[in-house]
Amino acid sequence: MNVAGPYRLRALLLSLLWLAGCASLQPTGRTVEQPVGEIAATAHPLATRAALDMLDAGGGPVDAAIAAQMVLGLVEPQSSGIGGGSLLLVWDAARRKLTSFDGLAAAPARTTTGLTIDTDGKALKAQNVQRGGRSVGVPGTLAALQQAHQRFGRLPWAALFGPAIRLAEAGYPLAPYMHAILSQPGAAAEHAEFHALFFDSEGKLLPAGTMLRNPAYAQTLRKIAADGYQGHLLHGGTARLVTALQRGFRPSLITGEDLLAYRASERDPVCGPFLAYTVCSAPPPSFGGITVLQILQMMQLRAAGRFDFDDPAFAHAYAEAGKLAQADRRKYVGDPDFVPVPAAQLLEPGYLLRRARAIDASQANPKPTAGDVDEKLAVYRPDASDPVSMTSQLAIVDRAGNALSMTTTINLNFGARLLVDGFVLNNALSNFAAPPRPGEAVANRMQPGKRPVSSMAPIIVFDAAGVPLLVGGSAGGGPIVDYVAQNLIEMLANGLAPGESLRRGHVSTAVPGKVQLEQDTGAEKLAAALREKGHIVEVTRMPSGLAFVARRGAGWIGAADPRRDGNAEGR
Repeated sequence: MNVAGPYRLRALLLSLLWLAGCASLQPTGRTVEQPVGEIAATAHPLATRAALDMLDAGGGPVDAAIAAQMVLGLVEPQSSGIGGGSLLLVWDAARRKLTSFDGLAAAPARTTTGLTIDTDGKALKAQNVQRGGRSVGVPGTLAALQQAHQRFGRLPWAALFGPAIRLAEAGYPLAPYMHAILSQPGAAAEHAEFHALFFDSEGKLLPAGTMLRNPAYAQTLRKIAADGYQGHLLHGGTARLVTALQRGFRPSLITGEDLLAYRASERDPVCGPFLAYTVCSAPPPSFGGITVLQILQMMQLRAAGRFDFDDPAFAHAYAEAGKLAQADRRKYVGDPDFVPVPAAQLLEPGYLLRRARAIDASQANPKPTAGDVDEKLAVYRPDASDPVSMTSQLAIVDRAGNALSMTTTINLNFGARLLVDGFVLNNALSNFAAPPRPGEAVANRMQPGKRPVSSMAPIIVFDAAGVPLLVGGSAGGGPIVDYVAQNLIEMLANGLAPGESLRRGHVSTAVPGKVQLEQDTGAEKLAAALREKGHIVEVTRMPSGLAFVARRGAGWIGAADPRRDGNAEGR
């Protein structure tokens, strides 16, 4: 599926484009600092370019996002692709309406009580089933994109696959961020299914920048472009997927009927105030939006107008707010098609005032607990599991002011580590809670057809006139909520441009019992002061994956995270 060796002229031209466009790989990242009429920010320059090409052809943000996602599934398959799940926020400027599409991967119709319980009721080791067929959820990304296109698409469906097909056939360069992941000790053994793509005949990883090809992916996209997602499944795709799902420690329980029955869900976004703005995000099953909104509102109540992440007192309050919000989501958030989720109560101003007042300015709370929002839900046991998804983020705005924020994932790097028809399958079922004990109620327990919770939080922020001001979100697993909340504070409260904000060091409470600070950044300086207040502090790498665009005057500026390969570009 890959090839190093004699390159075709087109591959050489693409390589030159890559080298010319890789300012994004410099420490400051690639940004758009002068306002432009249309803009896209994604995790890879070739995906950004595909998005802009669709806008220039008369398409809208949904068309652009589909083209970009197809490219991302090729050039950064460790993070997202058509074998995964996605959340979309779409702003229709003419109708002044915000729509949310839920394309998260789902459990099949037949399940056990948890990923670590086998079909015979015996316990399995988590490390054995975290990857492989049993961990795969029914993919939802294509279903969500197709549904969004039916509503908002302007270009023909088939036209949106051209950039990815051409790159898959002609060649694309092995990106540095993915190369770094594959360079880890043991990667060749762990990613055996990808040897033909990224390793040579002796099992040695190909150098970064090596031109690769994936004709199997191109063939798959041609079929989906011609027949649609359901048509592709009906014309042979189902059988190949089901066969691939049998690989690994335990085979998947997904059937062809599960694949054909999946439908994306249109849900009402969750929105809340922050300063003079309205911040909107995806609703449950994602807890990302609710958690971000809770953090923002608690910090507005506690910051007294001074939002300074260099100040240990502010960082302490921020960490405490994050821990309270995380405690709430662990108890109350699940798939709303299966369990009642008290989203309105969790975002009610009086409730958040009580939560904010519970923050002790002098010391850390060692055991934060969920608040009382609904006595009928008091029986819920907190979910101890933590979604871990590498994900990818897209932010796109066209000249008419239509906007899209999309967060998309296959969960852990390279998902289930299964490859079929040129694309990678997710391991989303690892995001469900551990199997409950008999009689326990857990909002995020695994059930047939249910979607596990996610930290993904695509964002659109509106000004007082109800017009989009910021569009974006982040990759990065559980800490997504902190990556997003912190950057919203920096941009909305402190007036930073996206490029400046995205370079700031991270502070996160996504890991229970810890405050994580990003190493080699200014955030490290907070460690001693936070420890004095009783926090358990870990200094670590935090390769977020942010992408944000911001309105400036009549145009837009933007940036992609300098920690990865992405860029922002506008015209």
